[in-house]
Amino acid sequence: MKKKIAWAVVFIVICISLFGNPVVKYNNHRLKKAVTALEAGQPVTLNEVVPFGWDTAYTFSPYTSEQEIEEIIGFKSRSIVANNINEGMVHLIFVKGEKVQAAVLGYADALGYYIDFFPKVEYGENAQFTVTKSREFIHLIKE
Repeated sequence: MKKKIAWAVVFIVICISLFGNPVVKYNNHRLKKAVTALEAGQPVTLNEVVPFGWDTAYTFSPYTSEQEIEEIIGFKSRSIVANNINEGMVHLIFVKGEKVQAAVLGYADALGYYIDFFPKVEYGENAQFTVTKSREFIHLIKE
């Protein structure tokens, strides 16, 4: 019985190492679903849209290294990825306490959305966003 538990733990650790944190991936999916369901023209708050707990949302410029991101958010996480790919990418990290809740990195047209603010939004701000829609994606713009 102890061998089965040990193998299960090893299997879980390997899966997380290979595929990333399942909570972060699930929250990324939930965020995409919530944002892409919005209607253009309606004002919303990020608090209303984000379907998981968070304290601070960060967005990062192109070519921001993992070390720079860790310095900005104040801790290390395996869910942090540098944006060394290209300009024009969405790069968001939602944090609660010292845990990454969601980490999004991709092109807006592939994600289906773009959330426009810089450099961060705190949950307590109750920040307002305007929703616009193009053929390619939903765009949330901080007011």
